[in-house]
Amino acid sequence: MGFERERRRWRVRLHDELGRVCGAGTVLDEYHVLTSAHVVEAAGGPRSALSVDFVGLAEAMPATAAVVEGCWVPSDGGGRGDLAVLRLERPESRVFRAPLHRMPLGEHQLVRAFGFPPGSIGRWTHARLGGPEHPGGPGGEWVRLFRTSEAEPLGPGFGGTAVLDEATGHVVGVVVGKDSGTWMIPVETMLGHLPQLSIWTSGSPAVDASFSRPVGEAVDGSFVQRVADWFAKAEPGTVWVVDTGEAGSPVAAALRFGIVLADRERSLGVSGLPPGGMPPAGSVDLAVDATGRTADAVRHRIADRLTTGVAGRTLVVDAIDDSAEPDRLVGEVLAPLAGRAAELGIRLLLGFREESSPGVAAVRASTLGARPAPDDLAGRLDVLTQSVEELAEIEAYQLRVATRFTGVAMLPARAQRLRGALKQLRSAEVDGDAEWVEKHIGGHEHAVAPAVEDGRRQRAVLDGLVARREELRARLAADNELAREQGLAGDPELEQVYVPAKRLLIDGPCELTAAATAVDTYAAAVRARIEDRG
Repeated sequence: MGFERERRRWRVRLHDELGRVCGAGTVLDEYHVLTSAHVVEAAGGPRSALSVDFVGLAEAMPATAAVVEGCWVPSDGGGRGDLAVLRLERPESRVFRAPLHRMPLGEHQLVRAFGFPPGSIGRWTHARLGGPEHPGGPGGEWVRLFRTSEAEPLGPGFGGTAVLDEATGHVVGVVVGKDSGTWMIPVETMLGHLPQLSIWTSGSPAVDASFSRPVGEAVDGSFVQRVADWFAKAEPGTVWVVDTGEAGSPVAAALRFGIVLADRERSLGVSGLPPGGMPPAGSVDLAVDATGRTADAVRHRIADRLTTGVAGRTLVVDAIDDSAEPDRLVGEVLAPLAGRAAELGIRLLLGFREESSPGVAAVRASTLGARPAPDDLAGRLDVLTQSVEELAEIEAYQLRVATRFTGVAMLPARAQRLRGALKQLRSAEVDGDAEWVEKHIGGHEHAVAPAVEDGRRQRAVLDGLVARREELRARLAADNELAREQGLAGDPELEQVYVPAKRLLIDGPCELTAAATAVDTYAAAVRARIEDRG
């Protein structure tokens, strides 16, 4: 089944008892639908029945649904909550389950949503995720959605609909908020409110479960605040080595508590919050407890969570001394990451038991010269130059590759504008105006880092498309060679399916889903002809 057809089968439109459209929903299985609480409130409240219209299933009749007990999370009016799970009065077996997925979210990340604005039978719109400067209210649960240029406005009719990551197609959130539909609640936050959703969710958690377990009777409150401040303020390229003491020490407990507070999923419901405030929600992309783990196990955990790479992410590895292979873990995994922290734009927090641990010296040695000091303006300008040139190369690569495929969302061209700003900084440096450079370089660094992160993610997507096309070409060639070996060269029946498959992979923009189907069809035809002759 093609991906677009799958998506149609899990999209639903929700009506009140008078037939008025209240919003959208996302099918979880044949009995359950996920939506926003404000959509249910528009239909009369959690005790009211809603009409569910299976817009992607022409053969399905509308059904009635009601809120599942214990699955009602209304908005508090301050950027928190706004979720509901409905249960259909009768199952609809022809639906397809929506691919809810945990994944790290990034500023400017491209997403899409399908809603039902007034007078419409349904339409897509595209948006980018906001960053830390656009927090979702005091609770920080919601993420801002900024529609892309020429995209349909977000607004009435989009409430409760799924938000899909453009690159993977995974459902990463739901549109929330009564006002304009320009907010999303991420899947990981939904899981914090409704752990029941885990049975419909894929993807590994950001924070290992062991971080939530008590490790001692006392917690160093001041150190919890230091951890929270680090998540809120540390610049890309920062490596923080923490001496926690023994596993049950107050500092070890504080470190783990601060990490949990930064996680969307595990922070909800945590009591005893630090007096200085919470770290930004989702400000940790991955936290690994190395206790008892091999170096390969930690490496695989990183790869499993950060599928598009570590660039631009915030990583924590704790209890490094307690791992099964501390020397190998540091030498093969952590020290190389620390040495490339500035290049990759990552933030790295590493917890050791003792300052004298051999791994501490190895990590610190790897970071020497990795990131210019704050007062090294020339060094910072050199790093910026390298980053902007990398972005320019990615944008050129995008122009060459993206047009070879259908459905690729293009990144905006930002390198030229960033080069212009960098030129101003360089001119001021040459003129000896260090004060002006120091005043403006931080803002430029903040603009460049997410742009490069976005570019690296786009390059990974494009590389994946190219690799997938090459895989399909190789499969088609191998099956064609098999047909020749079996004396079926020029067979009219096989040519009828071979030629369309080859054209999809060679001519014009490639639609990979259709191409994969065509390749599978040809492979099946070749094997069927061989069996017929046998």
